[in-house]
Amino acid sequence: MHDRFTLNIGEGANITLIDLPIDNLPGFHHFLSSWLIVDKTLDRVSLVDVGPASTVPVLVKNIEELGISKLDLILLTHVHLDHSGGLGQLLEVFGSARVLVHPKGKKHLVNPDRLWKSSVDVLGDVALAYGRPIPVSESCFLPEDVGLDRIAKIETPGHASHHYSFLYDLGSKILFAGEAAGTYYKRGFAYPGISDGTFILRPATPPKFYLDSALSSIKKLKALGADYMCYAHFGYTDEVNKFLDLEERQLLHWNDLIFDYLSDHQGLSVDPEDVAYYLIERDPLLSDFSHLPEDIKIREMGNILSSVNGFLDYLSKTI
Repeated sequence: MHDRFTLNIGEGANITLIDLPIDNLPGFHHFLSSWLIVDKTLDRVSLVDVGPASTVPVLVKNIEELGISKLDLILLTHVHLDHSGGLGQLLEVFGSARVLVHPKGKKHLVNPDRLWKSSVDVLGDVALAYGRPIPVSESCFLPEDVGLDRIAKIETPGHASHHYSFLYDLGSKILFAGEAAGTYYKRGFAYPGISDGTFILRPATPPKFYLDSALSSIKKLKALGADYMCYAHFGYTDEVNKFLDLEERQLLHWNDLIFDYLSDHQGLSVDPEDVAYYLIERDPLLSDFSHLPEDIKIREMGNILSSVNGFLDYLSKTI
């Protein structure tokens, strides 16, 4: 299993995944990550997502161990606490970095009070373990229409309305998809076991979720022709279109399965946990769930429930 993993992209760049564990939450290791990009040709160091506030010391330690003394650019896929919550604290260390984020998300970084309250309401103890974000000055943000050499931003709503994916052209095209392509855990890389190609793929569909937006986003990502896709949770693949196709089919499969479940339980109260187990039994992309260690299983059940609730909310408006 990898706590830090470097993907070498020719002579001009390398990309490092940094694990951001939270010791007091069961299974919260090999789950949260940042991606550090050292572009030697442009002499530019970029970071995709910063993780929560509580893991900033781990992130800074890893960056410094890699011999990096400054960050030039921070790319935020979205502003959920596990992706952006540590931004203010990180900028106290790397003050020259400039930040690119969706304009819908920026206001929640400048004044994080509403983001913090809603996160605590929804996530409870998990939000408290992530830590409270601190305000970020307007001057730290790049304008929405800024042009960045080699980097394209792509609007990819579905997981969140303010979600960006980023395509970084380093000769090879590297797609940082955030959670627009779901979450990907490879056995032997993100959880224990023999590294034989076995993996778990899971939709990331919390409320408010809109299936059409998620499918449209995946269509945009397919058109990019990326050579590698880097997930926020957790790892990467060089079979980009295969995994985008799998996630597209999985979203449609979940939609059909949950629709069938609701049809069979008309007039009855629906327990999201029952729906979660219904999906685990029927979705082949979750078939390795039973082999997860207990701590990761607890973590993933919480995330599956969040994704189920997104679908239940969506379907309640469409049935």
